[in-house]
Amino acid sequence: MITTTTAACLVLLILPVVLLLHLTESPQQRQTRQATRLSRHYGLSQRQIAQQLGISQSTVSRRLAVA
Repeated sequence: MITTTTAACLVLLILPVVLLLHLTESPQQRQTRQATRLSRHYGLSQRQIAQQLGISQSTVSRRLAVA
């Protein structure tokens, strides 16, 4: 069983790592992560993802091919 104190400690330990990863992420990596999430989690088409992210469909296609 995880107590509130244990959960708070875990958050304090993990948060700096997540923040560091986010700050060091390149714009291309961010687009890839966002496009993948929109495609797999929300089922959006490449056209819809392009509109949502403000990028071209061909860029979306390349980002999803990398993921």
